[in-house]
Order: sequence, then C-alpha cells, then structure tokens
Amino acid sequence: KAGEDTHEAYIIMTGNVIISNNGVTIATLGENEIFGELSWFQHTPRSATVTAKGDDVSLRVINAEDAERFMKHNPKALIPLLKLVAARLQSTLKKIR
Repeated sequence: KAGEDTHEAYIIMTGNVIISNNGVTIATLGENEIFGELSWFQHTPRSATVTAKGDDVSLRVINAEDAERFMKHNPKALIPLLKLVAARLQSTLKKIR
C-alpha cells in the first residue's frame, strides 16, 4: 500500500496487478514485469498501492537486503531497470498533465 515503509521488489510470475494511487489507476502489469523497484532502490516508503487482478497472481520477492549486493555486483543490470523507472515516470507525468 502507498505509504508503507517496506522495501522489497516483486517480479510477477503469473497473473496481473493494478498499480494505483489515491484511487487512480496508474498501470496494469503482467508476467515478468517488476514493481516496488523505487522502494527497493531507495529505501523510501511505497509510492503506490498494488492490487492483484484476480486469484491467479504469483510473485517472486526480491528482498531489500539484496539491493545493495545486486547494485554492487551487477551494475550493468541496473541499466534496463533504470530505463523502466524513467519510462514509468514519463507515463505517470503524462497522466497527471
């Protein structure tokens, strides 16, 4: 939920989730997509609420403790993730304009 002080990221293995803030849908995500990456990277409170769309959602949890190790040992792997964050920010800004 938005505002929670948890820092895991999640990869969607099956199903779809709805990302929202203050009752406004920001995005719908599906298999192999990630969410929670901002809190995972920055250890900041959640910026949105995620709700399962149906009963068939399964997730892989990426623990907050793994973030530092991941960034240190796989810096090149951060590039696609940073591009994703930038694209989501751009999409969100278009929605609020």
